[in-house]
Amino acid sequence: LPYPPSSRARILPPSAIGTPLTMSASAAANSVLPSFLQSRLGDLPSSCHPQLVEVYKKFTFSHEAFEAFEVNNGTLIAENIPVFQAFLEKELLAASKAAAGGAASGSSGRAGGAARRSGGSKPHASSLNAALGAALGLPGRSAATAAAPPAAASASAAADDAAASPEKLTTPGPKRPRQEEEDQLEASTPEPPRKQLQVSLKASVNDGIAIKGVGSAAPVQIEVLGDSTLWTGPRDGAFAWMDESLEDRVADRDSRLAEAEAGLIEAVRARHPEIEDLVVGTVGVPSQAEVVLCGRILCEGLEGRLNERSMLLEGSKTAARGARVQLNVSGCPQVAAFPGQLVAVLGRSGTTGTTFHARDFIAGLDLPPASAPVAPSCTSLLHALVVSGPFCTRDALDYAPLRQALEHAVQSRPQVVLIIGPFVDANNRMIVNGEAILPGMSEEDEPLGFEDVYNEHVLPMLRKGILELKRVSPNSEVLIVPSLDEALSFHPMPQPPLHVGLAGCLPADSLEPLRRLGVQFLPNPAHISVNGLKISITSADALSPVLRSGLVLRPEERKIEQALRLLLQQRSLFPVLPRDPPQVSEARASALDFPEGAPPDVCIFPSASGSASGAFVDGRLFINPGPLCRPAAMGTFAELYLAPPASAGTGQGLLSERARVDIKSFAEAAR
Repeated sequence: LPYPPSSRARILPPSAIGTPLTMSASAAANSVLPSFLQSRLGDLPSSCHPQLVEVYKKFTFSHEAFEAFEVNNGTLIAENIPVFQAFLEKELLAASKAAAGGAASGSSGRAGGAARRSGGSKPHASSLNAALGAALGLPGRSAATAAAPPAAASASAAADDAAASPEKLTTPGPKRPRQEEEDQLEASTPEPPRKQLQVSLKASVNDGIAIKGVGSAAPVQIEVLGDSTLWTGPRDGAFAWMDESLEDRVADRDSRLAEAEAGLIEAVRARHPEIEDLVVGTVGVPSQAEVVLCGRILCEGLEGRLNERSMLLEGSKTAARGARVQLNVSGCPQVAAFPGQLVAVLGRSGTTGTTFHARDFIAGLDLPPASAPVAPSCTSLLHALVVSGPFCTRDALDYAPLRQALEHAVQSRPQVVLIIGPFVDANNRMIVNGEAILPGMSEEDEPLGFEDVYNEHVLPMLRKGILELKRVSPNSEVLIVPSLDEALSFHPMPQPPLHVGLAGCLPADSLEPLRRLGVQFLPNPAHISVNGLKISITSADALSPVLRSGLVLRPEERKIEQALRLLLQQRSLFPVLPRDPPQVSEARASALDFPEGAPPDVCIFPSASGSASGAFVDGRLFINPGPLCRPAAMGTFAELYLAPPASAGTGQGLLSERARVDIKSFAEAAR
């Protein structure tokens, strides 16, 4: 459902909104229904007309309330008229309780003023409807302006305020409330028609795969994989991360090495079946016999880049007490190494045990063959749209590209819409300088706070775009992944979901309208299953750290492909040490590893290394959607299509035979 069953729209109680819900006596006597209900009478049997009329007499609901019910429960039919009535009663009861608590706490401001103004007067029906629309994030006027024309409502409110507080006759209201009222009136006016959205195809992988059936938006099953306790905690759903001691960080890293030793030894046995009695040695212990050592690759210089002459092998504290030896790989036919990598080497140590001469280098765990068929439960075409921030250029806060991405989602109707942060980029120059000026603001206006950018610009745009998507495609699932570059999110990886990460900086209900629309907030990184297709997602660049750490390759060819393969062999998105990016909680770093030690079918992350593209590596798919906005120009986004197994050419259902990736961009003229 677009709205979780536990979520409730905020409806003002009778004590705060005007006349009793028995409402318009003349409308009840004459059984006059509004046009939006009259148009629905033809779709209902005549026996149900009186029942619908009675519901309208009792609640006098507006078109916004009626539309909100249909978004949540589907089209109104004869069978769910009782459900509609129960929906209105339930929401009214919940809103009454909430308003009673708010009155007891003595809330102030414009909302409190409105409650005092209503005082002993009887509420009006339109206030109920306006409150429901506002709670669901629907664009519209406030309760006061909904009950009367804007000019009359403003005059009436001013008169009531003057009667209740005489000092207001001589003291003008603060600038911010006046500006908010003007913004509400401006939001009620229709927007001018925009230019037609122009989308261009930049690149395509497996473009021979037909994409018939796009836009059907069949429902999908999404499951979050991994241990959720790694990114949650008792502090409003977040974990404490500033109390990690150095000893704890070392112990957490060492436990990962100890767990990988058995798999690395098995990889050596699989590569050298001719060795019947494979001897496992200890790092730092001299041995003239050929042995296998397991350990972690380190760079000899703290600030230098890794090369063949500066390579060290560090053993685990459990088996080798953390001993280190110089690693000589000149006798190895193939080498692929970077700092922090867990490896196994086959060879002999020198007489002193300070140098190990390897004749074979095993770069990580063996990769199991790609499963076939992949995601057998995908019986129809799976379509996913992937957009990644930043959503505005480096020198401005124009979120037109984000609006375009949401409009494109409405037009293409994908089953999955994946939106990756940052939404307010901490590297944006206007954010860095504290000069948050949005489009339409003049230079004389006071710069907005970061919270205002979220509340007044980004979140309303998301709410409006996703609401429109849910109207045309109720089965579409929207997933949001946070970013380390989010201006008001300070958690290291694994980052909690965005609504948790922003909880201490924004009002508690700021993201609640998105949750009511069915948006799923994921951690960073996130490991999910979509109809059985395993996907690992992160907003951080997982490729560049491997490349810039001093990747040692022999032979030196296809560096990017080999770096992606190393991620699979290390069973982690971020195996580089020292950590890159550095914002990582070592106590919870296992959340960066692939769940259950199994490589996923698809990895999605934006990367500055190379261009936006899709690539198959050992039967797995890597997607780099690129940023939606580059520092000074429009960027790219990605669309993934997965054909059902029956349509694969060979009938095996391999991912490389069924998956298509299109890299697209919005034209500048469409902005």
